[in-house]
Amino acid sequence: MILKNKIYWFICLLLISGQQVLAQTATDSSQVKDLYYQALNEKARGDIDLAQTTLHKLLKLDENNDAAYFELARLELEDKNLGDAAIHAKKATTLKPDNEWYWVLLADIYKRMEDFNSLPPIFDQLIRIKPEKKEYFYDRAYALFLNNELDKSLQAYHEIEQKFGKDDNIIIARQEIYLKQKQPKKAIEEVTSIIEKEPDSTKGYLLLANLYLKLNKPKEAIKVLDEGHARIPGDPYISLSKADAYHNLKDEEKSTRELRMAFASERMDFEGKMRLLISLMSDPKSNEMAPIVRDLANTLTISYPTDARAFALYGDILAQQKQLKEAREQYLKAIDINSRVNTIWEQLLQIELSLGMQKEALAHAYKASALFPQQPLTQFFSGHAFFMEKKYTDARSCFEAALNYVDEKNTPLLTQVYSSLGDTYHALDMFAESDQAYEEALAIDSNNVGTLNNYAYYLSLRKTNLEAAAKMSRKSNELEPNNPTFQDTYAWVLFQQGNYAEALKWIEKAINNSGEKSFALLEHYGDILFKLGDIEKAVSKWKEAKATGETTGENVELLTKKIDAKKYIE
Repeated sequence: MILKNKIYWFICLLLISGQQVLAQTATDSSQVKDLYYQALNEKARGDIDLAQTTLHKLLKLDENNDAAYFELARLELEDKNLGDAAIHAKKATTLKPDNEWYWVLLADIYKRMEDFNSLPPIFDQLIRIKPEKKEYFYDRAYALFLNNELDKSLQAYHEIEQKFGKDDNIIIARQEIYLKQKQPKKAIEEVTSIIEKEPDSTKGYLLLANLYLKLNKPKEAIKVLDEGHARIPGDPYISLSKADAYHNLKDEEKSTRELRMAFASERMDFEGKMRLLISLMSDPKSNEMAPIVRDLANTLTISYPTDARAFALYGDILAQQKQLKEAREQYLKAIDINSRVNTIWEQLLQIELSLGMQKEALAHAYKASALFPQQPLTQFFSGHAFFMEKKYTDARSCFEAALNYVDEKNTPLLTQVYSSLGDTYHALDMFAESDQAYEEALAIDSNNVGTLNNYAYYLSLRKTNLEAAAKMSRKSNELEPNNPTFQDTYAWVLFQQGNYAEALKWIEKAINNSGEKSFALLEHYGDILFKLGDIEKAVSKWKEAKATGETTGENVELLTKKIDAKKYIE
């Protein structure tokens, strides 16, 4: 009887334990699922770090969760943590080797790592899973090429041809392999086969001519292109290739003739001509081509008089060639046709500000800032137009709008916006806000010389935190020596600190480097001389300052009082 009871309780214990295990498994499974969807939601919200943490928690509960490894690898790839991404993507493929997308992710990671040696086996797996997908065969062949396994790459392209049929892309790929193997004759034979197959198609002639140019045989390239023109008269793209070949032969007259023929052809559409001009602009030899490019751009505006893009591009070309007034005229024409393109306004404002056309820039700033309230660069240039004309409230609105919409990754623009806000807040007597804006600018770029100089100067005017002002001004002069504006600022900071002898050295440096008589520099020179007791020379410098031509404003009134009283007046 006692034995019977023991067996009974033993069976009960087993049953209870089993229920606990089942309950625990169900709980774990539910928690795993919850964590997985939690991670996906965190990823969707942009909380990448949090999503990774959640997936790591999940994998502690379920170390064989392939989907979690896959998602974790994707997040790590996005975070540029390539080593961990490769480990976790590989784990996903090990757990579920028939999942196509796991292998695709692993291939993407190895591409980013430039680990070409690891790619061919991955594409072998993808071909096994999806034997009907041609692109995986191409990827495998190209991976072998990148890995310098040239014979294997040739064999891989041969397999593609056997399985999917002949393709020009295979011929082009084989040509590259033969060139790398230093077998130019075979490369030429490959490309020639395209012409033999399609003698009335432009492609073969262009490819063969380009191959000859790679082999430094421009005369052979021209011969091929002449044959192409005989079969396809007036083809603009053959003319472009001939222009390149003649340029290689240093026959610029014939090169220009072919270029103009291509551009005049009606077979090249507007977008094609735009792309051609942009490529000519970006060519390192663009200075040599400047007159031709300019002439072609003008031709484009004549051919397309109602397309703002033609005038905007002509403006860009003129601006690149430092013909700013002429560029401005083209931008104005573009805006007359279409006023809804913010980049044209930005170029226009930038040019007008650089040309000192402040009234014109102000008029355009009112329009541009209203048309594009969420475009940071438009607002930035508009803000400067307002600031230059002392419309500080309007300038503040523009700079604050620019700050609201600028991409935080665009640190150069962000620095300039904060710095400009510092200038503007100072002009509005918002000194605490001004200091904070400058601090933000320097937190992004501690070597921004403009910010260092302006912040130091405004602190000196307020006689506040002069030690920091001196440090910043000294740094701006170290970063950009011989800048008279920066030297003047340092002289004025030293003046406010009572270090008049050192201030005299720096104001004299500023005047020597200035190259012209400056009202501000000469006035400061006189102020420093007065403090050093040389009253006669101080008055002489004040008079020189007045003679520079400034005749209105508070500064002139104060200077006149100094001259009349023969005394420094704040």
